[in-house]
Amino acid sequence: MKTQFWVITILFAFLLIFGQANASEKDDGKPQVPKLVIEALEKAYPNAKDVEFEKETLDGKTVYEAEFKLNGREYEVLFDSAGGMLQIEETLDVKALPEPLIQAISNVYPKATIEEAEKVTKPDGTFSVYEVEIKNEGKKIELELDVNGKILKTEQD
Repeated sequence: MKTQFWVITILFAFLLIFGQANASEKDDGKPQVPKLVIEALEKAYPNAKDVEFEKETLDGKTVYEAEFKLNGREYEVLFDSAGGMLQIEETLDVKALPEPLIQAISNVYPKATIEEAEKVTKPDGTFSVYEVEIKNEGKKIELELDVNGKILKTEQD
C-alpha cells in the first residue's frame, strides 16, 4: 500500500511539473498576432525593427498595436485583426510642435512643461489629433488637441 501511494505521488508530481513546463512554453506573455497583421506591418514598414505587439479592445473589437522605432522616432500603429491599419501615432520632438498648440497649452496651463508629443494620423495620412503629455504643478496631464490648438480631451494621471 505504501509503495502504491509513493508511485502515485511521484507520478502526480511528474505530471504537474512537466505540465507546467509545457504550458509556459505556449504562453510567453506575448499576444498571438494574426498573420494578416504581421504582413500588413511588414508591407507598410519593411524596415521596422524590434516590433512589440499588444492586443487591445477598441469599441468592442480586438485590435493589435505594433510598437517600434524607425529613423529615430517611435511609432505605435493600430491594426484590426484582418490587417487593416486604423491609426498611426508618431512621436514628435516637443520643439517641433506647431505654435498654435504651444500657445493653447500655455494659455490654459501657464506653468506647464511639455514632456512628450505625438501626432496621430489616419492610414491615408490625414491628420487626426496631437497627443501631448504635460507636467503642471507636479501632476501629469494628457491632452488631445486639434491642429489649431483647441483642447479636445484632458486626462489626469
